[in-house]
Amino acid sequence: MANLFIENKVKATAHYVDVVAPAGVTNGNIVVLGTQASDKTYACAANTAVTDAGMVIICNPNLPYGAEVVENDTTIATGEIVRARVVELGDVESYPVANITATVALAQNKIVVPKAGALKMECLAAAAGTESIVYIIDELFTKAGVSMVKIRCIKAQV
Repeated sequence: MANLFIENKVKATAHYVDVVAPAGVTNGNIVVLGTQASDKTYACAANTAVTDAGMVIICNPNLPYGAEVVENDTTIATGEIVRARVVELGDVESYPVANITATVALAQNKIVVPKAGALKMECLAAAAGTESIVYIIDELFTKAGVSMVKIRCIKAQV
């Protein structure tokens, strides 16, 4: 269930965009917006540096209809149009632990930041200070048998 996610505390006025999914993307991945197509979708890709502008977080509500599929037990296909949100200071959201690279073990008060050249964010002991987006881990918990991490944005692009 790599695409399970919870928007614990996100403003009703949050800004969402439609992006064309790159290969291997899952909810909680950070992508950089590219060119907008005539259908108003954006091309996107992994960031090249943690300081990149235009980063958004994938938060696509995959709603399965098949009886054999459980809540969010879906994959995002390459080229699929999915939802991404502009990250704002104070956003609180939860994603599967598996969707974050554990450079250090995920634990309360550790930092989660974009990883240069990768879709998955990474967990660090401390931020370098140059990252465009920084989250802090508030909680680790289990939902529907999935190990989840609740992260809170403490730095967002201006």
